[in-house]
Amino acid sequence: MTVFRTKKRDTVEKLFVSLIGVQMLSFISQIIANVIDAVVIKRSLGSEAMAAFSFANTATSIEMAVFGFLMTGVSVLLSRNANEQDEKKRDGAYSTAVVLSLALGGMLTLTYLAAAGHIARLAGAPEHLQGPTAEYIRGNVLGILPYLLFAVLSGTALVSGKKKQLILSFALMAAVDVVLDLLNGYVVHMGLWGMGAATAVSQLAGFGVVFILRRGKKRLFRFAPGLFRFAFVKDIFVYGYIYVVKQLMITALGYIYNNFITRRYGSDLLAVYASTLSALSLLQCMSSAIGNTVSTLTGFYGKEEDGASLKSLMRSAVKYSALFNGAIILLALLAAAPIMTMFYKAGDSSFGTAVMGLRLFSLSIIFRSVNMALRGYYQSMKMQVCNIVFTFMHTLGCEVVCLFVLNGLIGIPGIWLSFPAGEFLAFLIMFAALRFKSGEKRFPEVLMLLPPAFRGETAPGLDTSCHSADEVMDCSRMVASYCEREGASKRAAGILSLAVEEIADNIVRYGFDDGRPHSIDIRVKKNTDGWVLRFHDDCRGFDPTKYLREPDIPGEHNGIRMIRGLASEVSYTNALGLNHLLISVKPS
Repeated sequence: MTVFRTKKRDTVEKLFVSLIGVQMLSFISQIIANVIDAVVIKRSLGSEAMAAFSFANTATSIEMAVFGFLMTGVSVLLSRNANEQDEKKRDGAYSTAVVLSLALGGMLTLTYLAAAGHIARLAGAPEHLQGPTAEYIRGNVLGILPYLLFAVLSGTALVSGKKKQLILSFALMAAVDVVLDLLNGYVVHMGLWGMGAATAVSQLAGFGVVFILRRGKKRLFRFAPGLFRFAFVKDIFVYGYIYVVKQLMITALGYIYNNFITRRYGSDLLAVYASTLSALSLLQCMSSAIGNTVSTLTGFYGKEEDGASLKSLMRSAVKYSALFNGAIILLALLAAAPIMTMFYKAGDSSFGTAVMGLRLFSLSIIFRSVNMALRGYYQSMKMQVCNIVFTFMHTLGCEVVCLFVLNGLIGIPGIWLSFPAGEFLAFLIMFAALRFKSGEKRFPEVLMLLPPAFRGETAPGLDTSCHSADEVMDCSRMVASYCEREGASKRAAGILSLAVEEIADNIVRYGFDDGRPHSIDIRVKKNTDGWVLRFHDDCRGFDPTKYLREPDIPGEHNGIRMIRGLASEVSYTNALGLNHLLISVKPS
């Protein structure tokens, strides 16, 4: 079997970067709101309220787990079904996700309302902090249902390529939360309940924006309750369950750190820890964006068994983890003092400890980013054992081990250093274990464990890219040469080659005219039913299959007309900001 890889495959990297931007802005808006929560609570309500807020975050992390579970599971499910020709299958996946979010939101709302006090105790809050912790939980619970619906609509907007909708909804959610936090902290004085309620109202606002803006005729996914299928529920759980596992581990981690610090050093140091953790969450937005982007795109390219694009995706993830997060670490090291003045006055006794803590915390960001990318890949590839083991190591196990060891050796700095040490240790253990298991030495293949069907040495196909009109004919000749080598008749090879020429020429003509650089990824593969041509391009939405539906015009679109009688399937979708054209051709 022959495999060809030609030219630079930059569509994957450009798509990756564009989605990172959207995800990062989304995470930033959420995290800014959370940081403002912490700042206003610390400055207006004091250290005791800040400690209660830390315990409340541990309790409400279950809500965050379900949100992440839905957004991740739905994003992967919809990305895998985005190119389905059967509209009912696409709509069924989306409809199932909406119904599931309603059910989970209702159950969580009732549980938190009925048992806020018990949940505060289970979170580990001391007796004198249980009341304030429960107070925040009762305010926050009002937003659970719209928040979970927002998770589904956010995943839908991401896969549908509605980036502006997603950015606007998260930005409004953050703005509403910040304004209401400030009003509550300094004007109406409704305490921790008001802080929780402010978050709930902001979640309702975010949901409202994305719900209103998604309405219209041109929608990739539509809601139809009758299309609910338990098979899709299963798929959402398969793709999203690890987020719940991760969040439960983060909950356990928070419980361990909160109680360890409180019992050994008291609530003042816990407030410092909570403050630095809130500041760090803003710096970690790039890591979270990279992990979610890898998860979504792995679902998209994994459905096509496109190993070349998956490798390009993982290389991009590692590259941008190092570049972007390296700059963020430098910023944290240089600007830790100004950042922590959000929480403390420069003369406060705890200010120096908080500055030191943020600097040490920030050293974890690069390895955390790479680890989250790997976890997103394992999740979407359904590599369950790798995913669970690695999630446990880098989210909980290694950090806790490093906490006890480093705190015993160097005291308080060991609390913050346990995070970078734990992330690095988890990566090192995973790399060594998979290298031993696979015998692979190349990066990133050693960590990816690609199935045989995805590997270049066993998966036949031609993967090439076209970046200009001058390269169209080169791609056409490559297709003809490859198909003849793989046993196609000269006539069939000629038709496939001519189809590539015609389609690529149309894409260049109508999509490359905006003055920006573009590329077309072309894949040709032989299967049991004949040949498959796949085109991805990053131009504005353009459906070249309309020429299949129009009357013949002599002398125009010859490739399309000649392939029409042999094509067993032609489908076009626009998903994730890419035009996707698939043509299946019967053997002649």
